[in-house]
Amino acid sequence: MPALPRYDGYQLSVREFLRYSITGTGYAVLFTCLFFQKMSVFFLLAPAGALYPFLIRKNLAKKQREKLLLQWKEAILSIGVSLSAGYSVENAFVQTWKELCQRFGEEQAISREFGYMVRQIDMNVPVEKALDDFAERSGLDEVRSFSDIFRIARRSGADLIRIISETGEVIASRVEVKEEIITMMTAVRLEGKIMNVVPLGILAYINLSSPHFFYPMYHTVIGRLVMAASLAAYLGICRYSGKLMEIEL
Repeated sequence: MPALPRYDGYQLSVREFLRYSITGTGYAVLFTCLFFQKMSVFFLLAPAGALYPFLIRKNLAKKQREKLLLQWKEAILSIGVSLSAGYSVENAFVQTWKELCQRFGEEQAISREFGYMVRQIDMNVPVEKALDDFAERSGLDEVRSFSDIFRIARRSGADLIRIISETGEVIASRVEVKEEIITMMTAVRLEGKIMNVVPLGILAYINLSSPHFFYPMYHTVIGRLVMAASLAAYLGICRYSGKLMEIEL
């Protein structure tokens, strides 16, 4: 039974790699037209554009963990409901897996994770060990907290149903707070992207409305150096603004 990947990285599919490579090459074309208007520069920027998928893997992994966190909230609430309904621990995980597949689809990360845990349980792997494996690979504190409490409650012989239900509600409340933060940051990130596009829009408008206005910038050595410095400054500011909007959840 092949193990599922960790979530501290992002595995690009062939389709995603091609899509982001084309996007990066498109950026190379855009920057060449707006800042240099010289075909030879495109051949210098194109390789960097083709490597764009590797540059955004960290951001894609972060979005993947954020999505997994929100789905985990629904999963632990479902486990609590199944236990309260009288299911055994093992059957509660099976029932939760079925509900997650219906709600999110079988290809979603949380559905695949619970499907993997159900297969482990069918092979007589303890539930707490399957949870520990998921907690380690996900890198989410909420999964680790639930896993630790689940293990302690089951080994101590305490009221498992009550403890897991209460723990699930507490963790779900924490996730809801983070969900609100993610929602607010999504709006802020959109505003940041719009602000990043504005300078390019202004440059494109001037080039279209007054094509001779920037003629010295594209056809003299000093002008090309200034435009190169401007592009470097623009990319640096975009990266810095992105760093400002990063919040570790």
